[in-house]
Amino acid sequence: MINADETRAPGRAGQNNIDAAVTVAPSGVSANTSMHLMPGESIADSYIISSLMSGQGKQADVYMARKWGKMYAVKIYHDGWRPSSQIQDFLMNVRHPNIAHVVECGDYQDRYFEIYDYYPEGTLEKEAEVTSASIHEVIIPSINEGLNELHKHGIVHCDIKPSNLFYADGKKRVVIGDCGVSGYTNANGKLIDVARGTPEYAPRVRTLLWSAAMSPAYDYGSFGLVLCRMILGHSLFSGMSVEEISRAWESGIELPSQIEGRFSNLIKGLIIEDEESRWGYDEVKRWLEGEYMRPVSRDPYARPVKERPKKPLIFGRFDGETLSVSSLHQLANAIKAHWEQAKKVIKRRELIDFVQQFDKELSSGIRQLVLLHDEDAAVFRLLLLLEKGSPQIFYCGKEYQDLPSYVNSLASGRDQIAVKFLYSGMLVAYLREMQYDQAQVDRLEQLIKKNSNADMTAICTICFALQGKSSINIFGKTVDSLDTLISAIAGHSTKEIDWMISSDQFKAWFYRMGYEKELRHMGEL
Repeated sequence: MINADETRAPGRAGQNNIDAAVTVAPSGVSANTSMHLMPGESIADSYIISSLMSGQGKQADVYMARKWGKMYAVKIYHDGWRPSSQIQDFLMNVRHPNIAHVVECGDYQDRYFEIYDYYPEGTLEKEAEVTSASIHEVIIPSINEGLNELHKHGIVHCDIKPSNLFYADGKKRVVIGDCGVSGYTNANGKLIDVARGTPEYAPRVRTLLWSAAMSPAYDYGSFGLVLCRMILGHSLFSGMSVEEISRAWESGIELPSQIEGRFSNLIKGLIIEDEESRWGYDEVKRWLEGEYMRPVSRDPYARPVKERPKKPLIFGRFDGETLSVSSLHQLANAIKAHWEQAKKVIKRRELIDFVQQFDKELSSGIRQLVLLHDEDAAVFRLLLLLEKGSPQIFYCGKEYQDLPSYVNSLASGRDQIAVKFLYSGMLVAYLREMQYDQAQVDRLEQLIKKNSNADMTAICTICFALQGKSSINIFGKTVDSLDTLISAIAGHSTKEIDWMISSDQFKAWFYRMGYEKELRHMGEL
């Protein structure tokens, strides 16, 4: 989701007019006037503006909009503001339970816009009281997993704060939103730019000539300060100016007595000034599992241990140019763009070495794919691993946005790739990965094996099962049993009924309902 609180463009380096509670944007962006949309106005063809949300900022305006009865949030950036093309691409393709997904984006009257799902339960900023159980069981694991997903793709969020964290699923999940000032790290794992984010929730970083080196540890420092806000009911630096916050860091941060026990231990690990010693994903996960760990701080200005740069993967050569990828997200996009080349890449040892830099557990799963005889199945399973949780189906160069989109294409009878996907066993693999009901997937697997001749009746039968349908339209009437069928065909000619019986849809419905014997008898008559 996005942040409707005030944001602003940065002033010139060295100016003292920055509000500690306001987002500082990337360099090279100037503030401009906003564009106001009226209720009833349409954007992206079918999103109807309802109202302007409160607390608008200088980076963008946020509106409520409705499409087909569902509410969305529409973020209209001001002139001159636009996330990088890499960030745009990531937000459109990411499917992770703890990261806000951009439903649509584009340009409207020369302004860039993003459309997100709407989270009516609000942000962590709006939460007055939070229980320790909620912090431990919902807030901490949600933010930790969301940050890990961003960092695996080389992205530093740069503005983790309560107003950018949204409740979902009855406050059983937290979603990270508003990546407007996020950026990609370089080969050394650093984002070099003017310090971004909100000073009230930003850890101190080293600066050189007004530029800062921000790494994933930057987000984890903000994470610690967010936890202070959730425990105390106000931020650690509430009411302080930027200069006062800076002096507080220099003097050494002392946590209030209200933050005690294991929470104190966690927060101290997250706000250690030295990034090399600051806790990250693994430490937070171990803390959640109950492990006792003591934060270790050292001189933040001591010579840091040099990080090993991540080695890119040479994916292939196309149109005279070499394509290399430097993140798992880029690898997934390369596979989609060059499916046949991916069949070769998956057999290379370099692929495992590349993935292992980001996720050792993932690399072990890829080792098993080399053993598959079906190369298309191996590449599809690789995408499942890289884009875990994504509802999108991408197979043999063909993209389906989700399962209903795939089923509609399969039911048309004209999409041979959809048919191949069905009988390759990859549809069942997809459903299991997406954690559909196991008993239903088992029944579907048996149905596919039973109807393995790939004729349209078999395919329609499977589509009925996938859609969960138990009715069919016959002569303009809804039929869901033999009794309603008799009523629907009454008064129609033998020729019309013969045409009905011979149709693939009718046969599929009969098979779906278990009326095989009745269908044979009707055919004989």
